Amino acid sequence: MTDGAAPSIEQGWSTGFDRLLSRFLARCVPARQVLLTGPGPVASITFDDVSDSAATVGAPLLERDGLRGTFYVAAEWCGLQDRYWRVAGRSEIRAIAQAGHEIGCHTARHVNVQSLALRDLARECDRSRDLLGEICDVDPRHFCYPFGDIGLAQKRYLASRFVTCRSIYERLNVGQVDPALLGAVGLFDASYRRERLLALVRRTVATRGWLILYTHDVSPDPTRIGTSPRLLAEALAVLADHGVPVLTMSEAARHHGLPAA
Repeated sequence: MTDGAAPSIEQGWSTGFDRLLSRFLARCVPARQVLLTGPGPVASITFDDVSDSAATVGAPLLERDGLRGTFYVAAEWCGLQDRYWRVAGRSEIRAIAQAGHEIGCHTARHVNVQSLALRDLARECDRSRDLLGEICDVDPRHFCYPFGDIGLAQKRYLASRFVTCRSIYERLNVGQVDPALLGAVGLFDASYRRERLLALVRRTVATRGWLILYTHDVSPDPTRIGTSPRLLAEALAVLADHGVPVLTMSEAARHHGLPAA
């Protein structure tokens, strides 16, 4: 971040044997197991960090088709400039919430949760809740791991606080799932293959699963973890062609019978 950014915090993927072990255990030991019981397939479109282009380009593109997405906000970073994009400001977050999009928690300062003791993780989530309450009068019920990094103790705490926690582990959610570690698939121009998306959507239909797509910026010249408007529109068209409704995380969780945290 540039001048005026949040205080220095741990960024990026954790290293060290203890962190590797905690991450491994978090992936292998479910916080709880829930059977997806929805009568049909669903998909969710999610945006991490919420760049200004996600709010001003991505959200209206969804709205054009009568759809809504879930935007994971690191609330203390609203309006700041990072290496790749400007983060959406408070007024932009308020606007997408008022338009019916869902606002999720991405911690207050986009901090790696593995670096936090549980009391500090609780404070981080409390701060996010308070700021998002000020910005757009929401109490987020869905969480996304910054950097995709996880720890066993942190996952268990977050499972007690949020209905779902979304990872960046690339998999379709089908059958028995751990709501505290839902899989997601990156929708990035840099790595997109239409055949893979088609195969994922067809498997979602066949298994009555839950396909979660995620991205960051939405721009004609996106970053390597961003999406062009053309690609986002194409993904929405593929889902529509296969009869897969696009729901927010809350709507999809209710559809599939996930209990509240």
